[in-house]
Amino acid sequence: MLLVLDPSAAATELTAGRLDCTENGCCGVLGPWGYARTRRLRLGPGRTQAHTPRRARCRTCLRTHVLVPATSYPRRPDSVETVGAALLGAVRGLGYRRVADEVGVPTTTVRGWLQRARANSETIRVNATIAACVLDPMLGSIQPKGSPLADMVEAVGVAVAARVRRLGPGAPPWQLALIITIGGILAPRVRQFVCYPPR
Repeated sequence: MLLVLDPSAAATELTAGRLDCTENGCCGVLGPWGYARTRRLRLGPGRTQAHTPRRARCRTCLRTHVLVPATSYPRRPDSVETVGAALLGAVRGLGYRRVADEVGVPTTTVRGWLQRARANSETIRVNATIAACVLDPMLGSIQPKGSPLADMVEAVGVAVAARVRRLGPGAPPWQLALIITIGGILAPRVRQFVCYPPR
């Protein structure tokens, strides 16, 4: 899986042979390999959008990858903005039922998001802090906000702001947050990384 901000630009790069494999240190070149299944993205109450991601195959290790747009978390049907609004609601102290009412998503879905985000919060906070410092070496300290979830959201926000200062906006903030955290906020297992290559 490769998270991409601009699927059409990524498809052009793929066709031109300018995308590298990210599988366990393999530096092979990716080539087009058809399409993944069509997915429906929930944009809000009663609004959906269909998209069919490109698939790529490494010419060296022969692994396949799906070019996943940064509009939603991998294997999740809701937009990153909806998930982001839910996280911000929880940081404000709302319970998952109130958050679900605010964002228009079933309560069980929001409860699952918040459980996963809380489980990953410390690792994501550390990763986002590393990313922010790499993107802005003059960055000061990131102030604690009172809970692991709030600290994580703050660190991710600081990293997004550092990326925008260095590379320009390029995409909405929650899409940049998804790229910076490599989708880790809602991932089943998240790993800590040591350095962050700015894109």
